[in-house]
Amino acid sequence: MDTKLTIKFDDDVITRAKRYAKHRKKSLSRMIESYLDSVTKPNSKKK
Repeated sequence: MDTKLTIKFDDDVITRAKRYAKHRKKSLSRMIESYLDSVTKPNSKKK
């Protein structure tokens, strides 16, 4: 189930992130979800 979340970022970061996501044919939401999933998994490697 998807849940809506509102977060705030700097305008320049959002612009660059949207461009990055579009170039990779992925939504910004899915890109952020994938990142958060990878860093919060119990066995994820932390730097």
